[in-house]
Amino acid sequence: MNADQSLRIAVAFAREAAKSPEARLCSACVDVLDVTGAGITIMGGGGGGHAGPICVSNPRMAALEDLQYAIGEGPCQDAFKSNMFVHAPRLDVAAATLWPSFVDLAHSTGVGAVFAYPLSANGAKIGVLTLYQDDAGELSATQHEDSIAMVEVLTETVLSLQDAAPVGTLAADLDDVVAYRAEIHQASGMVSVQLQLPVAEALLRIRAYAFADGRPLGVVAREIVTRRLRLADDRVDLPRDPKEGE
Repeated sequence: MNADQSLRIAVAFAREAAKSPEARLCSACVDVLDVTGAGITIMGGGGGGHAGPICVSNPRMAALEDLQYAIGEGPCQDAFKSNMFVHAPRLDVAAATLWPSFVDLAHSTGVGAVFAYPLSANGAKIGVLTLYQDDAGELSATQHEDSIAMVEVLTETVLSLQDAAPVGTLAADLDDVVAYRAEIHQASGMVSVQLQLPVAEALLRIRAYAFADGRPLGVVAREIVTRRLRLADDRVDLPRDPKEGE
């Protein structure tokens, strides 16, 4: 079997997996690359301006993917902008200087290393595959080489899905998931403005509320966006508005 045949077969299997992008594509990456978690984000190219994470392997990775998308900070963002892979084998002081909010959340969720690989073809940037490890340390040479091969398959997968989509729109197989993530991003922005908080903290508050209330994050985000829910400001020791009590 030559390389072209191998790629065509891989794409065929990946396209089947993409019919349920919320889990299967990222789960395949975790299995093949032997990493703790993975996320795939569409950030340009065939999306016609639509962007957002299209899959995550587990809730911890979902929080990190959503955060990077919401605040525009993190290895995923840097990999997309530079069109080069970004390795952060240790989320140390140097990493925290680059991505303070991302590193804070990574530490709190037990993630010790992150590796981002851009998805691009013929000069067109499409998105990013981000890999997560609980333990600090660089990927092995085999993991790195397999990641590059996986990126090629994922890029072909997204492009092939886009072939049938109208110009300026996202393929139906991806659109619902991106819309779901975009709603979370919109809700984070609204809470940020309402409570005068950084977007990263607003996103964490929405996640905490959803967890405490036993409801999916997307449902809570939708209620915030449609103004059926407004999160209370439970902070203490806030400066008192001098007009209060007048």
